[in-house]
Amino acid sequence: MLSYIAIQASKMKDVHLASCQIETPHEVVDLAWGLAREARERSKFKNVIDFGAGDCRFALRPEYFESYLGIERDCSRFQTAQLPPNARVVLGDALEKNYVDFDLCIGNPPYVRHHHLDKDWRSAVLHDFAQSGVKLKATANAFVLFLTKAILSTKDDGLVVQVIPYEWVTRPSALELRNFIKNEGWSVTVLRFAADIFPKVLTTASITIIDKANKAGLWRFGIIHADGAVEYVSSPSGSTSEVLKYTPRSASTFALRGLSPGGQEIFVLTEEERLFHGLSRRTDVVPAITSLRNFPSGKSTLDEKAFIQYYVEKGRRCWLIQSHAEKLSAQLSQYLLTVQDSWQKYSTCTARAVWYRYKPHSVPELLIASGFIGNTPKVVINKVKAVAVGSVYAVFSGRHDPSVLHKQLMSYDFRSKVVSHANNLNKIEVNQLNSVLEHI
Repeated sequence: MLSYIAIQASKMKDVHLASCQIETPHEVVDLAWGLAREARERSKFKNVIDFGAGDCRFALRPEYFESYLGIERDCSRFQTAQLPPNARVVLGDALEKNYVDFDLCIGNPPYVRHHHLDKDWRSAVLHDFAQSGVKLKATANAFVLFLTKAILSTKDDGLVVQVIPYEWVTRPSALELRNFIKNEGWSVTVLRFAADIFPKVLTTASITIIDKANKAGLWRFGIIHADGAVEYVSSPSGSTSEVLKYTPRSASTFALRGLSPGGQEIFVLTEEERLFHGLSRRTDVVPAITSLRNFPSGKSTLDEKAFIQYYVEKGRRCWLIQSHAEKLSAQLSQYLLTVQDSWQKYSTCTARAVWYRYKPHSVPELLIASGFIGNTPKVVINKVKAVAVGSVYAVFSGRHDPSVLHKQLMSYDFRSKVVSHANNLNKIEVNQLNSVLEHI
């Protein structure tokens, strides 16, 4: 099945593949090799494999191995690579074939989010992993798939050293892989970079080391500082606090992910676009908030005046089309015709019987940003009755007074209880927020 898909479809949609092709700094390559050698206390590895090898810069340390095999699907990445005699690179899909009995899998796999992966390819890969005893969620990002492949391709006493996003240590999408590793009893060291080593990627990078020879089952976490020094910490959060648990929402007070209708440029319009297409407020479109980044930190309430001032007049996307309705106005129907086939690039749209008929969300009492700098994300009282979209979460206050709940959330120290997302940026997952709401 995988061979067929390799011919028929791009595994990671080309536009997203291009954006994920980021070279590993040579200093990071050296550090990864240093950690690998430290774990084994020997001068050379017999055989090494590198999935998603790129320009094969992990091969440029020939004194560390007897043989190196790089797998890369984009030949333009390694055409000019000057490989040592004991290294070779193969053009192909790293996850298509079975590779076994390698001493070390080292490298920096691509970072592609799960919804940008070809569905058929992803299903085939997940099926292949399940046959090998590892059942992953369909929401696992590409680097989690590559990490799984690295584990399955190394010997029973092999070593895995990967430059991957730090988020895998807590995110639900990698839970099954973490449990698999724990059940096998392997020891894991995850060292996150304090510095911004990949400026164009909004995620905190780490070097993850999985030692299959060490059956102590220990998990260690640390921070790699700019001078290369490693500071070990007691928790993935980097503080003395444990990371917030993921708790399902309660029946009354709970948080909900922002609506994902399938392409904000289609479903959430600016004021200029609304006027151009003749769409009426409250009937064809309703207020929607896709970001709180530019909303003043000192303001606690998003009312009509603030909505107009900071969203409508600033030309931000803030009008959600009501295309879920059974009966659409002539103007809204005409607007949907102008979209033509651009909706087809969104799996959310292609999965629907009618591509534009999304399932609507209720209007929440509070809006909260999922990403934040500092101790607490922005939280606003939603008096304008806007729909939360995308990275903005909806908070339904239930039995709580919205003003009181707002104050409680604003005084909560989120930063010490979440995993660093990207440099100074922190991110809370919706079910971590539900954990907070459960105990307020």
